Amino acid sequence: MGLFGEATDGNLASPKFVQARPVCAGIVWTSTRQLETVLRQVEEVTLVAKELVAGRRESDLTESLESRSWSVTQCLDHLAQTTNAFVPAISAAIARAPRLGTNRALTTGVLTRLLIRNLEPPYRLRFRVPASLAPEQRDFKCAWSAFEDSQAHLAKTIASAAGFAIDRVRITSPVHARFSYSVYGGLLMLTAHQRRHLWQIDQVLQALDGAEVHNAPYVT
Repeated sequence: MGLFGEATDGNLASPKFVQARPVCAGIVWTSTRQLETVLRQVEEVTLVAKELVAGRRESDLTESLESRSWSVTQCLDHLAQTTNAFVPAISAAIARAPRLGTNRALTTGVLTRLLIRNLEPPYRLRFRVPASLAPEQRDFKCAWSAFEDSQAHLAKTIASAAGFAIDRVRITSPVHARFSYSVYGGLLMLTAHQRRHLWQIDQVLQALDGAEVHNAPYVT
């Protein structure tokens, strides 16, 4: 798996901070492995984000490249807000999801797969961000704390879905009320969205580093 993971149903180890519960002792169902993959993607996003910001100056993390672009702090704030907007709806849907009766894979619809594909980095399409999810936090420490808390909350929510047919219950998008998708599809969209903005953070920091090199005084 690459730096930002893959939006696949591969079999990966679950994160250390939370373990998905098997449906039956001694049996690891396909759906449980799929949820372990999603959990691992959430953990990897957090770890890579931590690596990207480690040792950085405050100005690097709060500076925007252009007036209409986001800083690292704003990206993290947006990710926390988005996760916090989705998790309540996802948790409520999990609570009413039926138990899986057979060992089968969780599925997503065609439209959801298309949305996920367009979210993945490096992206070409840009989406208008609703005002409710627009970045507000300018302080990096506050934004980082909110991001970490939202990631931990999301991981626990994913783990609680083990053994349930979360592809059979739907949620209305907290972002665009016209759209709805299954809980499983929503989780995959969330992780793709996180990788999208993690890539954006990496691009911002690389650009700032390049600007520093370009503006450095020439020494003979």
